Amino acid sequence: MGPTGKRAVAYATAGVFSAAGVAFAISHRYWRRHQGLSVPAEPELSVPDDVAHRVLAMRDGGESHLVETGAGPAIVLLHGANLSAEVWSYQLRDLAGSHRVVALDLRGHGLSSAGSEEVTISAMAGDVAEVLASLDLDHAVLAGHSMGGMVCQRVARLHPELVGTRIGAIALIATSGGLSLPLPSWGLLSAAVGRVAGAGVGIWRPDQPTLPAGDVGYLASRLGFGRRPRPAEVAETLRMLRSMDPDVFTALVGEVLAFEEKAAFGDVKVPVAVAVGTSDHLTPPLFARRLAAGFEHASLHEYSGAGHMLMYERRREITKLLGSLSTRAGAA
Repeated sequence: MGPTGKRAVAYATAGVFSAAGVAFAISHRYWRRHQGLSVPAEPELSVPDDVAHRVLAMRDGGESHLVETGAGPAIVLLHGANLSAEVWSYQLRDLAGSHRVVALDLRGHGLSSAGSEEVTISAMAGDVAEVLASLDLDHAVLAGHSMGGMVCQRVARLHPELVGTRIGAIALIATSGGLSLPLPSWGLLSAAVGRVAGAGVGIWRPDQPTLPAGDVGYLASRLGFGRRPRPAEVAETLRMLRSMDPDVFTALVGEVLAFEEKAAFGDVKVPVAVAVGTSDHLTPPLFARRLAAGFEHASLHEYSGAGHMLMYERRREITKLLGSLSTRAGAA
């Protein structure tokens, strides 16, 4: 890609994140004014009633909330930005009969809180390392969706002693090794996008002017899905988005844009699976292919017509992939 093309992609990325801030603002305002409007409920999109809830104290004064169910080889699930452990509701059901399934609320999300290290991907990686130790997990599958996949990579980079011991396999779902481009101005651009997105998020606050209400939030959530999404899954994604702290949302824009783990993971010898939907407009297949190429033992799985929310859109396939990885992790 030439300089002109790279610059165009960079500015397009900036526009996406800026629009995300405004969409967050409008959807939050709309939700507050129209809470009674919703699509029919889907019971399996809620976390099962029989899960155990645990809250673990972190090194910096923060707290990590997790839900746990089942028994057997462990699978640890990390959600994406502005979501929560609830996004894994299908997998908590489908895998509990044969596995110990643990889904975390990453710091700043759900019922987890940040301590002095604030809300950063590196701090989240530190939390995951502590959780793996606290639960005394052995050769677990560590699976991350979107930003959660970035956290998995950062765990492997900052805590290599865990790979091959507490972590027996890694699943990177609809994610990237970095969204940055080789442009001298990328750092400044990322910071500017964060400020613009933050301004959009600020619109919903009572002391700020409010844009006209409309179901922009639902449409914004729909962009995360591929062909023919189920309305209940889009609505559940939007519900999680609307429950986010706007300040955390703003902080994560810069974190995700600045994330960089494109160097090869030559020291990772455990099985790695990289999954992507062919209609994923947030982390397209190109990102997945580059990511898989950076691991010695990576398999690439592309799902035709699926978008970014693979745990919903390809429930059976993702559940099967995680189960297969668990078998390989135990054999390693």
